[in-house]
Amino acid sequence: MPSSPQHNFSAADHDDLLARYTLHSRADILFQLRAIQKRKLLVNLDLLDSRQIIVTSVLAVNETRNTLILDSARGDALNQELMSGKGAEFVAQLDGVSISFATGPVTWCTYEGLPALRIALPKSLVRLQRREHFRVPMPIANPVKCIVPLAADGDPDPIVTHLVDIGCGGVALAETGGRLGPESGRILPDCRLLLPESDTIVTSLEVRNSAQIRLPNGVFQTRLGCQFVDLPKDMAAKLQRFVMDIERARRDSL
Repeated sequence: MPSSPQHNFSAADHDDLLARYTLHSRADILFQLRAIQKRKLLVNLDLLDSRQIIVTSVLAVNETRNTLILDSARGDALNQELMSGKGAEFVAQLDGVSISFATGPVTWCTYEGLPALRIALPKSLVRLQRREHFRVPMPIANPVKCIVPLAADGDPDPIVTHLVDIGCGGVALAETGGRLGPESGRILPDCRLLLPESDTIVTSLEVRNSAQIRLPNGVFQTRLGCQFVDLPKDMAAKLQRFVMDIERARRDSL
C-alpha cells in the first residue's frame, strides 16, 4: 500500500534480501501471526493475477490443525474468486514491518457459527522492513485528515482524505469518493496534513503506488502511497516529533 523507496536490485540481490528476511522457524511464524491476531490488525489478501485486494483480519491461529482462520470477504464474486484455487498473497503490517506469504488454496469454513476463510499455516514468511523511513499506523476511530487541493477538472472542491499511516518519508492516503484517481508518478501540490495538537503541515506529495481496496463493509477505497517532496526542514522536524509521539503512545498501550 503505502510507498516504498525505489531500489535497483538485481535478481541475485533480491533473492539474497528475501533469504535474509524469511522466517522458517514454526515458533517464530506462530508468534508473528498471533501478534497480528491479538492486535486485530487489518490484513490484505492480494488476489493473484488480479487488481483486487480484500481487507480481512485473523480470527484464529490453530496450531493443532495447522490452519489460519480469516474473516470472510463481502460479496459473492470476491468469495468465488478466493475459492478459485489460485491463492493469494497475505500481507500485514506489524510494528512497521511487512509480514507476507503466499496463502495457497483458500477454503470455506465456519468460525463461531459464522462464515470464514481457512488457509494453511505458512511454512515460511517474509518479515521485511521495506521503507526507508519508519511508518506508524494511524488510529481508525479518530482519523487524521489530509486535504488535497488538486481536484478533478471542473470540480473546485478539495479532496478530503485520511491517513492510513505516516512516517518521515511519506504517508498513505485513503478516500472512498473515487476522486483521488489511481495514477502513479503524479505530484499532488500543497497538501495539508491536519495533525492533531500540531501545526498544519503543507507539502507536495508524489504518488508512488496505488490500490483499490474493498473494505469489510463492501465499500471500495482508493489508497495512495505517497512520498514527501521537498518537505521544509521546520515541518520535517514537527513531523518527526508527531511520529515519535504516536509510536510512543502505541507502545505504551500494548
